[in-house]
Amino acid sequence: MNALTPTQEEAIQAQSSSFWLGSAGCGKTMALHQRLLRLLADGEPAYTILTLVAEPEHQQAFLEAVHQSGLGPYADLKILTYNRLAQEMVELFWPLVARDAGFDKPYQPPSFLSYDLAQLLMWHVISPMFEEGAFADLRLRPQQIVSQLLDTLNRAALNRLSLDEAIERQVRSWVGEPERLVHLNDAAEATRRFREHCVEHSILDLSLVIQVFDTQVVEREAFHKYFRERFRHLLVDNIEEHTPAGQHFVHQLMNETETTAVSYDAGGGYKRFLSADPLGANQFYTASQLRYRFDEHFVTNEPLAHLANVVENYLQQTINPTQLAPEAISHVVRGRYRREMVANLMPILSDLIEQDGVPPSEIAIIVPYLDGALRYMLIQAFKEAGLPARFLRRRSSPRDEPRIRAWLTWLALAHPEREIPVSPFEVEEALTLSIDGFDPARAALLVDALFLEDPTPLLLPITELSETAVERIGETLVELYEELRLWLAEEAQAMSIEAFLYGLFNGLLAQPRFQPEPDLAGAAVCDWLVKAAQRLRQSAERIGFSTSVSEGIAFIDGIRNGLVTANPPELGDPPDPEGILVSTIYGYLLGGKSVDVQVWLETAASGWWDIPNQPLSNAFVLAQSFDLDQQWTAENDFAIRNELLSRIVRGLTARCRQSVVLANSDLDRRGLRQDGPLWRAISPLI
Repeated sequence: MNALTPTQEEAIQAQSSSFWLGSAGCGKTMALHQRLLRLLADGEPAYTILTLVAEPEHQQAFLEAVHQSGLGPYADLKILTYNRLAQEMVELFWPLVARDAGFDKPYQPPSFLSYDLAQLLMWHVISPMFEEGAFADLRLRPQQIVSQLLDTLNRAALNRLSLDEAIERQVRSWVGEPERLVHLNDAAEATRRFREHCVEHSILDLSLVIQVFDTQVVEREAFHKYFRERFRHLLVDNIEEHTPAGQHFVHQLMNETETTAVSYDAGGGYKRFLSADPLGANQFYTASQLRYRFDEHFVTNEPLAHLANVVENYLQQTINPTQLAPEAISHVVRGRYRREMVANLMPILSDLIEQDGVPPSEIAIIVPYLDGALRYMLIQAFKEAGLPARFLRRRSSPRDEPRIRAWLTWLALAHPEREIPVSPFEVEEALTLSIDGFDPARAALLVDALFLEDPTPLLLPITELSETAVERIGETLVELYEELRLWLAEEAQAMSIEAFLYGLFNGLLAQPRFQPEPDLAGAAVCDWLVKAAQRLRQSAERIGFSTSVSEGIAFIDGIRNGLVTANPPELGDPPDPEGILVSTIYGYLLGGKSVDVQVWLETAASGWWDIPNQPLSNAFVLAQSFDLDQQWTAENDFAIRNELLSRIVRGLTARCRQSVVLANSDLDRRGLRQDGPLWRAISPLI
């Protein structure tokens, strides 16, 4: 560990409330680690220390600092996010607040919905509305509608707005076509129905957890007394990434503890789409008794700072020094198509590792969008080049994984009473992934002879197969198909979803006769699906799925329609912790990791500048700081894009020690020429 600076030493020893300000890479988080260690070394019980982090991934760094210190195990140490703290406290204080919070059955213990289950409940709520014509002509997939409705609920609570206030903000600020107001009214009705269902059945999604904690628990003297008696020291990292609700909690309780240390990353606020409020975090400057400015940079260098200035000058019309910016760019990789760009990048990465001595773990490839095709392209290129890599995924759609589609196909075929449609292609795909040796041609031949699609999907016995077809497919493959068919028809009927999935994989498809080599991806998929099914079963009745049939339909349809999960299955070999990191922009920025070399992939893509298209949930209008008397115009949209891209580049360069590699393809995945704002800003340097 580097020697502490005088500012770090002083901040670590502070005996009252203190505000720590500095850009990324100035040693604030490391000083927070040291402050935690000092408290423990001075004999402070771990039970009395609360540390709030902006992201769950940041917990590990604090825990590792404690473990490596040799001070001993501290099981009572509380290091968690505001959202997680809110859930724990709502559960603890539920009997005290449930009635006043408006729940119909306050005596019924709460059931907390994961994001996966919240999506299924929203599907359940809005499906009748679709049939009634709601959201007609809205150019969004149903899953996008579901996610944006949940975003509105969550953003309202995290911004300390009532649901009615959030709806009013969206309607009053809209200046576009009047048809959008009809969609916003549909969204208002859907979110109200969702909230009413939750209140009636004592189920809490994230929005209700935050609302109950913020308006009921935190405002009670009983909670303040509990907090005073429990916690004597409060540490808060990255307050700029916390929401107004989280900041309100810290502001309310910071004077209840003996000491409070609040760290602010100047230039941060990357979670604004998730209601982070960097402007609101400024209140802690005046609310704190002591203030420390961290000016010393431990990561970035002057050329990289000048590179960020180039982009900021272009987008924000500022005048900052840029003369050293070209030195920050070590390589420029080109290609007409994405595949050519990726192929040309691999020798550069190999040279960085082998000739320049850069460890693979000190290289990060950062991309605006990591779609399935690009992910596959990179995986294959890394394998061919012999380079270790790991992919950081914050959220994903499980239906994009072929094995998940395959397992759900067998689940649907095992229960014809659910009347879930299954296509011949889905059965062919499932066969090729489930039985080793089934290639697409053999699978298509068998499906054409033994699968009935209408009126109810059905697998026929092999007695219906001609001898010629058996010869062409192979007798062993035909027999394995028949074993699978009989298992689905005879043994799977009385099983719960999770028992079915467990038995299907472990009792059948993982056996050597089906898969001679261990199927690691299949095991990961099975584990994820079983856990997802268990979560659904525990809350199914309260959500409204009272029978196994409705539960199974919801489970399959939810995933097929694009349900998004925050904990996707890890497929294939375990990720190499020492490999090259591949991440989306915000995934990297929120991860808090600094590296020697960054690769900005698809530098000319407009995705660096884009913001999510969310016509039903405008994150900026729902921000507490948005002036309700204003309207959201094209000028607002343009300005926020420029501001965000400037912050992104500043944040990336602040987390880079040596240089940046620019990698670009002339054409995007749709064959369109790329010339985004980031590329236009830095192309004069090349």
